[in-house]
Amino acid sequence: MPKPTDTDSPAIQGDIRLDSSVKSTMYYIGGVPVHFPFVPYPSQLGMMNHMIRALTKAQNTMIESPTGSGKSLALLCATLAWRQSFVVRQRKMQENVRQIITRFCMHNTMLLRSRYGSNGTDTDPDKKPDADPDKKPDAMETDGLEKPDIFSNNYSFVTLQARAQTLQSETVDFILDTSKKQTLVGLSKDDLATLGEYQDAGKSATQRPRIFFGTRTHKQVAQLVNELRSKTPYRLRTAVLGSRAQTCTHPKAKRAESVDDTCRQLRDDNNCGAYTGFRRVLGSKKLAEGGELEIWDLEDIVSVARPLVACSYYASRELAATAKLVFCPYNYILDPAVRKAAGIELEGNIVILDEAHNIENAARDAGSFEVSDLQLASLAHECSGMFDHGILRNEHLVLKSLADTLAAWLQRDGAAFEYCDYETQTSVWPKPECSVDTLLTDLALTPDYISQVKSAQAKIEDYIASLRTQSNEHGPEDPELLPRDKHVSAGALRVVEGLLRVLKHVAHGSKFATDFRIAVVRHPNPELRTSLKRKRQSAFESKPAFINTLSFWTMNPGVVFSEIAEQTRSIVLTSGTLSPLDSYASELQVDFASTLEANHVIAPSRFCALAVECGPSGVRLEAKYRTSDQLEFQDDVGEAIRAIAARSPDGMLVFMPSYALLNKLIARWEATGRLAEIRSHKTVFVEPQGGTKDQFDKLLLSYRKHLSEPNETGAVMFGVFRGKVSEGIDFSDHFCRTVVNIGIPFPAFKDVKVMLKREYNNEHTMLLNGSKWYDIQAFRAVNQALGRCLRHKDDWGAIIMLEARFVQNANIARLSKWVRGHMHVFGRFEDAKQYLDAFYDERISEDAKDMPQVLDAEENVTIVLDE
Repeated sequence: MPKPTDTDSPAIQGDIRLDSSVKSTMYYIGGVPVHFPFVPYPSQLGMMNHMIRALTKAQNTMIESPTGSGKSLALLCATLAWRQSFVVRQRKMQENVRQIITRFCMHNTMLLRSRYGSNGTDTDPDKKPDADPDKKPDAMETDGLEKPDIFSNNYSFVTLQARAQTLQSETVDFILDTSKKQTLVGLSKDDLATLGEYQDAGKSATQRPRIFFGTRTHKQVAQLVNELRSKTPYRLRTAVLGSRAQTCTHPKAKRAESVDDTCRQLRDDNNCGAYTGFRRVLGSKKLAEGGELEIWDLEDIVSVARPLVACSYYASRELAATAKLVFCPYNYILDPAVRKAAGIELEGNIVILDEAHNIENAARDAGSFEVSDLQLASLAHECSGMFDHGILRNEHLVLKSLADTLAAWLQRDGAAFEYCDYETQTSVWPKPECSVDTLLTDLALTPDYISQVKSAQAKIEDYIASLRTQSNEHGPEDPELLPRDKHVSAGALRVVEGLLRVLKHVAHGSKFATDFRIAVVRHPNPELRTSLKRKRQSAFESKPAFINTLSFWTMNPGVVFSEIAEQTRSIVLTSGTLSPLDSYASELQVDFASTLEANHVIAPSRFCALAVECGPSGVRLEAKYRTSDQLEFQDDVGEAIRAIAARSPDGMLVFMPSYALLNKLIARWEATGRLAEIRSHKTVFVEPQGGTKDQFDKLLLSYRKHLSEPNETGAVMFGVFRGKVSEGIDFSDHFCRTVVNIGIPFPAFKDVKVMLKREYNNEHTMLLNGSKWYDIQAFRAVNQALGRCLRHKDDWGAIIMLEARFVQNANIARLSKWVRGHMHVFGRFEDAKQYLDAFYDERISEDAKDMPQVLDAEENVTIVLDE
């Protein structure tokens, strides 16, 4: 029988559809057909090629591409195109393997019967296909063949052949092993090579990789969803994971201080009709394949769930279990507890982390855990209540003992603190006189005791699960099936779960035992600060003056990230500002086989980057701790800002290393009249320290509104590196024509965590030394601020470094590729100002020329649409 070819059977399709109503062109990139909505920029072609090669080789990669270069669109199209191609290749291979097994069975009947017949040495008539009883349904998609009921004692040829096909992996192993001992009739060398390829592929021969696309915020998730459905032709089952705060519609939960805890309580008390009916959302035609909301975001699913009186939060989780592409904030992937709660399975799948410039810090935070004495007291109180009600008394007593022991130790008198600042006192282990092992022994946190706590936690969770099952069986008609006095809260269990997770890591002999620092942090109770509460002494007389927090800080982001890397097929880190790239591999303990630093899509003539050593009066502009207090420095920086504001059109952003310096300069300029001069050219806005999200949103809206109205001045926003203005906000076109950076934002030198991290890196030679790690944190913050302007190919703007240290080549080299290759260095401010003025004049002149052309083009489009 001739070997089958692809033409012997109908064309094999993937499982992602293409929407013909969305205009796109197909490009072959890295051997994969990619459908793209327009002619890609060179940087997009480079990104897609780089991405496809990494996914094909199952490698991890990093991609830095400037904001405005179409990064998100390129990543989505490349990933989905690769997955489509991969699934087609999988199906072709499986079909080839199926036909090879069929020929083997036809020509080697005796071997088939010896293997799967009643006399076979490894044969069991009742043997079932391999299965993992603990595997969650749909946790990973497979192309398993249909499995008929063939495990009976009827050993006809048809039954044996069906058994061989059903136990496909086992049959392939048997054929390959047998082929080493004898020649198999009907099979060629190419057939055996195909089976060998299938065997080498292992799980990847049948598992269809799912894609988890994480980014920093819910807003950025919504932007990704919009890119996918409005600009690409790819249509597939997607889902979005979000918080209860984003999706819950229950009026009581929405008003509560903690939406999460109130939601859980309403659910457990069976007092949420939306929860009991969340599956109604799953049947919505809008969300079905081909529906108008097949690709949806959180607002969409809330709009579907609300009229159905159904819970969009639990519906979104259910939909995510079977989605091929899942969008979420990246803490859902990084944090082990959140990942478990969300049901995210990473084995063999693809993880893309966008806006990943802060991923090292985010991973360290995810691997750390903190619990206050107030939380421990609450846990002990709840466990005491369960004990009094006779519910799992031994188990709740174990947890109460743990909480009481740790709370008493935190609140002990005479505790010594080696780190003290204005309000906070901190003590850290290990100490020269006390190791972590000694501390754990003193607290009676022995391996046996921790094992008891773990066992108690498991039994309590099983008990609560059984109560919930009973509630579901009785239905919503039966009230109060899970009253509050029948089980401890979800918050209490999270405390226990967090403690067990970090205690496992810090225990003697653990792989990560030396990667943690245990700390006790004491700070004033914030509830006693407000003047309103001070007037009502009786309302808080029992409240403690201080709060004591037990902290387990991981110095090693690899504690959580290496576990992710071990499970996934590929990890892709991407951002507009990953530079400097040096530390990611060592810090995350992940091998990145390739990196890409893409060029900007904006023509070099549309932006200028300047580094200025001295101010208008000749003062060296070096915003260090000592020099920033000098009035000459403060005045010269103010005059430089005034001069730039006088010529910069539209919006202007100014970033400083800290709120302390920002407030200091604003106060000085107010006193000298310099701020009034700046106001004569620009309306001034200042980013507030702290404050609520609503307050910042109002400030940002005022800034944008001012720039959207006809006026002659424009506006300037003063902010800080790592602040809200510098992270993730789009200041395109007239919202920002100039970015001015003052200083270099090194992390707070005296911050306890920073000091501990520097010491840790110096102790581990495989990592960057503490000083280099410290420097990298600063330059990443600078690069992030630079990305606030120049947001698309037709944008333009100026970047000005009012900092003498940026005239040094070593520091320029730490900037993103698209900036460092175009940096102009000036010793005198006057020379820089002359160059900057010429740039502004040229760009304003070009805009004036282009304006009539843009209007004509818009009018032509309107006429065509009317026809």
